[in-house]
Amino acid sequence: MTDTQDLGPLYEAEQAAELERADRDNPIPSGEPLCPVCGSKIARLVEAHQSPATASSPFRVRLVCTNEECRRWTVYSW
Repeated sequence: MTDTQDLGPLYEAEQAAELERADRDNPIPSGEPLCPVCGSKIARLVEAHQSPATASSPFRVRLVCTNEECRRWTVYSW
């Protein structure tokens, strides 16, 4: 899922930072954090960077709320 047209707004900076920390602390299947806005499950999607990566990894992680009414999201370099 790299098309952001189907997604809601981005998480606030503090929420995104906390989600990244929580996700890095438990990077296993079913270890995804819950949405800090609505409490729904978050989907973790690992993607290749679409442009030259700014980090040492060629991958990024997109975290997307699965609640159709929320659909907030963030992305970070793995």
